[in-house]
Amino acid sequence: MKSSYSIGIDMVYIPEFESYLKDSGTVFFDRTFTNWEKNAANSKPLGQRAPFYSGRYAAKEAFLKAIDGRWLHAKPSIKFEYSELEIRNDDFGRPYFRFYGSLLQTVSDLQLGAVKLSITHVNEYAASQVFIQF
Repeated sequence: MKSSYSIGIDMVYIPEFESYLKDSGTVFFDRTFTNWEKNAANSKPLGQRAPFYSGRYAAKEAFLKAIDGRWLHAKPSIKFEYSELEIRNDDFGRPYFRFYGSLLQTVSDLQLGAVKLSITHVNEYAASQVFIQF
């Protein structure tokens, strides 16, 4: 079977995440991030937490766009919880995905050839790009 490719990109406004962090009643972080991601964020100085979360959220959004992009102009068929998608960094700082739950099964069923991730921050924005080879 011939390979196909898909790209997803997303950008978020970091101050929005700063306001979420100040809201003690929010469930956004519990629904969106894994325990590992929340622990990693909480280990950072307060001023670095919103950029950390915003970059990872942009990555999750970009992944959704890339994974669903294969079926352009068709009803979205892939559904998952954002907490089933985790972003970690290798020993050299490069980000990568870990999959859990139903998303792990979906990714396995799709037999993806490659999943590449990039996250960047500039001023008040975080952006991410995801490349997937099917």
